[in-house]
Amino acid sequence: MADDADGHAARRLVARRGVIGVLAGALIMLVAASAFAATGSGLGFLELAGHESGSSPGVLGGSSSGPETGSSELAKAPGTCLTWQRTDGADVHQVDCSAPHLFETAGPVNANQPDGAPFPADAAWQKIVADQCGSLVQRYLGKPLDPTGRYKVGALKPTAAAWGDGDRTVRCGLQAPGVTGALLSSTGKVSAADQAVVFAAGTCLGLNGKEVSDPVSSCAKTHAAEVAGTVDLGSKFTGALPSVDDQDNFLQPACTKVAQDAVGAQKLTDSKLTVYWTNIDQASWDAGTRRVSCNMGSLLADNSGFAPLTGAVKDGVTIGGAAPASPDPLPPPGAPAVEPSTPAATTTAAPAAPAATQAPAAPAPTLPSVLPSLPPLLPGGTGN
Repeated sequence: MADDADGHAARRLVARRGVIGVLAGALIMLVAASAFAATGSGLGFLELAGHESGSSPGVLGGSSSGPETGSSELAKAPGTCLTWQRTDGADVHQVDCSAPHLFETAGPVNANQPDGAPFPADAAWQKIVADQCGSLVQRYLGKPLDPTGRYKVGALKPTAAAWGDGDRTVRCGLQAPGVTGALLSSTGKVSAADQAVVFAAGTCLGLNGKEVSDPVSSCAKTHAAEVAGTVDLGSKFTGALPSVDDQDNFLQPACTKVAQDAVGAQKLTDSKLTVYWTNIDQASWDAGTRRVSCNMGSLLADNSGFAPLTGAVKDGVTIGGAAPASPDPLPPPGAPAVEPSTPAATTTAAPAAPAATQAPAAPAPTLPSVLPSLPPLLPGGTGN
């Protein structure tokens, strides 16, 4: 009996750590995009990926008709929200922040390079963004940025053509990159948001090797887990950060009930899936993050990762088995992420629970020193 309990605890720990490693550690990536040049060039995406993600970072550039000079100036204003559908970003436009969007502008900084200076290489852009955008975004946000949360510092840089014409403006802001670097849409401003990495109940999270990845368009696609719902730790713990054990003792019955309510107790039992959850650490708690995702998945026998799933739990999920439906194509970094076909696919910025104490601003993530380049997109590339 003790061995069974130990095995269950180990599987739960592996599942929890696996999700934290993917949904938190891999989300330290920062995306910079070229846009808003008076020349009318499209977007190019610069992905600065954390080593945990295992993704291959690179630069994707594009050219096609883009925004006018007026849009360029407007995009500098703090609090401006922007979105686009094409992978090259040529259709970028401003929207009200209450509408789904991909980028929230915090304000401009200057690259401080003289006229005639060559267009910066990737490492130089990384340094500009790391040195100048982090502090500007923090001042704009007015509260700590959760270092393992949904939102990351990003930037829009001038295109090479605009650089040649003397444009040195880098527009710093906030965005929500997924594991692949594709951008998840949000509604509302980040300052009013709980920064938890959570998705609507019924969303299925993709499988990358043995690890959890971004949402898939349908649970008929290969996936690692299905979201049962969320639990607000702030409803139980109103003071200091609870210990992991205290979180687990509360979340085990709470997440089980969320899953049973979502799919039915018998369906959950028949599925043979494990209900697991994420934990909140001190930095996230100090940033006001309180919501926790309750998910349903199946660990591999050796606890090395997640088994492939097909089908929604309500409809009868299959663990492993026959070849699943074709996976969604991976969008390039900076492109809109795949939107799951759930009733509430877009995550809305929910009111944040106040932190117990005023915490210092979370430091900007460490960026890699080398970033290889990929060939540019051709003009007129298609979007999602």
